[in-house]
Amino acid sequence: MKRSFLSPLMSGVFAALVALVFTTSAFAQDNIESKEYGVTLSKPSGWEQTTGNEKAVAVFTHSATQSQIEVVPTKLMTAEVADVFFDTFHKTLTESNFERVGDTREEKIGDVTGKRTEYKFTHSGVVLKVHVFGFVKDNTSWLVVGYMQEAEEKNILPTFTTTVESMKFN
Repeated sequence: MKRSFLSPLMSGVFAALVALVFTTSAFAQDNIESKEYGVTLSKPSGWEQTTGNEKAVAVFTHSATQSQIEVVPTKLMTAEVADVFFDTFHKTLTESNFERVGDTREEKIGDVTGKRTEYKFTHSGVVLKVHVFGFVKDNTSWLVVGYMQEAEEKNILPTFTTTVESMKFN
C-alpha cells in the first residue's frame, strides 16, 4: 500500500482546524455582550454567570469562595452627572454599615481610568470585602463591584482586575 507524505501533515492541519473551531466556540460562549450598552466582556475562567441584579449587564459568581463580581451600567443624560450615580452607590454602602477602607484613589485598569474604593463589613466573625471601580465611558457610568471574603481577597482581586480589562466598548 502506497502512503502519501501529505497525509500525516494534512491530518495535523485538520486536527488544528478542528481544535480552533472548538476553541473559538467555547470562547464565544464565555463572552457576554450588551448591545444596549455597547460592551462585550469575558466571563472569568472558573466562574459562573448568574442573575440577581437586574441592573447589571453581567454577574459572575465563584461558588468555591462565595465571591461575586457585578458589572453595572447606568445611562446618563450627560457625563457630568456621573458623580450623582457614584455618590448614591457609595452612600448606600456606608448607610448599610460598610466601612470605607482607605481613600478613594484614581486608577487605570486596562483601557479605562476610574476611581477605586474599598469597603469591609464584618458579620458573624467573617469579614466581607467590597471593591468598587467606577468610571464613565461616553454617557454611561460603570460600576464594577467585587464581593469577597477577606481571606480570599488576594486570590480574587486578579479576577476582578481581569474582568475590567476584558471590557471592550463598541
